[in-house]
Amino acid sequence: MGLRAVPVQGFLLSMAVFCAGYLITQPKCPPGKHVYTNCTDPCIYNGSITLCESKPNSQCVPDYCGACVTRFYDDTGKEVHCEIESGIICEQKTHTISCRNGLLIYMTEANFGRTSKEKCRHPYAIERLHNSTSCRAPSSLHVIQKLCNGRQSCTITVENDMFGADPCYGIYKYLEFDFKCVSQDEISLSNSNKPCVCIIGCLLLVYKLLKKP
Repeated sequence: MGLRAVPVQGFLLSMAVFCAGYLITQPKCPPGKHVYTNCTDPCIYNGSITLCESKPNSQCVPDYCGACVTRFYDDTGKEVHCEIESGIICEQKTHTISCRNGLLIYMTEANFGRTSKEKCRHPYAIERLHNSTSCRAPSSLHVIQKLCNGRQSCTITVENDMFGADPCYGIYKYLEFDFKCVSQDEISLSNSNKPCVCIIGCLLLVYKLLKKP
């Protein structure tokens, strides 16, 4: 699930923390993203500290740009990917995928939405944020293929805007995807087949129209 909470008494976490001499500060929001001010610190909620499951020793820093979410950093200041499940990136989070040995990314499946109440739990743990298991953005695969196909490395930041309209307003969503590492020839073959499929489909449609009395 990526995040879990540990009870604590009287613990306060500042917006700027020192990690082995490295200063982590809350970044300024980029243009087009407003700062959320009417929300509780997601790193400490209801007397609990939010921890990163994949790296429990990483430092939690609240992110109020566009939402109230947590970000985790290791002692070098590098952001940590907390989701345990492979092929999962929670909303407002960033992760980089890559292929080795000169192979390239080819996305085979993708859905931005929510199909499980257990994956990518928001640190607030409010059930209404996860109360959907049929949330799907129709453009998911197309968007991710356009972003990552043919690259050796691809950094994905999961946000509503990149998928068009919000597929389920008020639900904390995540991107679930799968990809394979292929050669340049396979990428080229896949791209060359797309126009053929379109042409065949158009010809079949014209044939059916001509056959009508």
